[in-house]
Amino acid sequence: MTDKQITLESLPFAYGGPFCTVRFKASPEDFIVNEVLGFEPSGQGEHFCLLVKKTGQNTVWVADQLARFLGINKRQVSYCGLKDRHAVTRQWFSLPFPIKKEVDWGLFKVPGVEIERAVRHHRKLKRGTHEGNEFHIRLYGEFPEKQSLEQRLDIIKKQGVPNYFGEQRFGIAGDNIRAAEESFIKQTLSRMSPNKRSILLSTARSVLFNKVLASRVADHSWNQYLSGDVLQFNDGNTIIKADAIDDAILKCFAAGELFATGPLWGEGELLTAHEVATMEKTIAQSVSLFADGLVHAGLKQQRRSLVLLPKQLSWSWPSEDCLELNFFLAKGLFATTVIRELVEWGDYQIT
Repeated sequence: MTDKQITLESLPFAYGGPFCTVRFKASPEDFIVNEVLGFEPSGQGEHFCLLVKKTGQNTVWVADQLARFLGINKRQVSYCGLKDRHAVTRQWFSLPFPIKKEVDWGLFKVPGVEIERAVRHHRKLKRGTHEGNEFHIRLYGEFPEKQSLEQRLDIIKKQGVPNYFGEQRFGIAGDNIRAAEESFIKQTLSRMSPNKRSILLSTARSVLFNKVLASRVADHSWNQYLSGDVLQFNDGNTIIKADAIDDAILKCFAAGELFATGPLWGEGELLTAHEVATMEKTIAQSVSLFADGLVHAGLKQQRRSLVLLPKQLSWSWPSEDCLELNFFLAKGLFATTVIRELVEWGDYQIT
């Protein structure tokens, strides 16, 4: 599998492609991410929940620094998800510490890291515990078609964009894809650490999902209902199987309350039917190494919306050469999949 098959710029666009090329992440302050837990820590318990502001630092490194400060094993520090190094991010960490002991967090001095809140909680944070992330992004360049760009932003606000997995999922230059291929060929997944195994399985699932979605973007059906589709409410939690779809459900789909879904591959029967099931099986066969490997690994068939609808999307022009975007995405969604429908950018690394 070549890098061209997974890079965002090689996948079909929904609205005709980018208007121009911009400078993306020229400085950390141009990409601000605020993690939203979706609940308030309880204020008591055997764990500290820390809201940490980090600038130019990656999540794993910050977790290591927190562990050193408290004198605990770094594996005891948890967080909801990885955040970009090349950004200003606020994210929550949790770590166990005896209730009867106090901590002077003001003594924690690490360049690029600031503890904004420290709250006791009764349990540790786990991956995916959070609700989502707020993004505040500045893009720099020449914008010769501002009016057309704003019209597209208005369309995206109402209709969303194809919900591709971003390149972050595939590693630098697609390294995770090559590692997943090797692990399936050599059957080495069972000997890997749980974290590494999870990363490679997620990579394989993401490749297959993106190929299905790309097929539906190419034939303009990514936001349309096809016979045999499985639908999902836009809260991302509830799905409706193909055999349960009736006229009332289709009215909800037409009203934007439901979206079509694509497969997160695994063992078990596909929930789709008719032409959609045929198409998904055909694409799975084209990457049978991944499809068969996911089944062998014991993952179950799941579904993911084909549509990413950014919430609270707004934009402004701080200067003639700067476009500022603000929006909220639920966990597991990628800001770059929104930006790519507007502009293209040069290489950058996410670590």
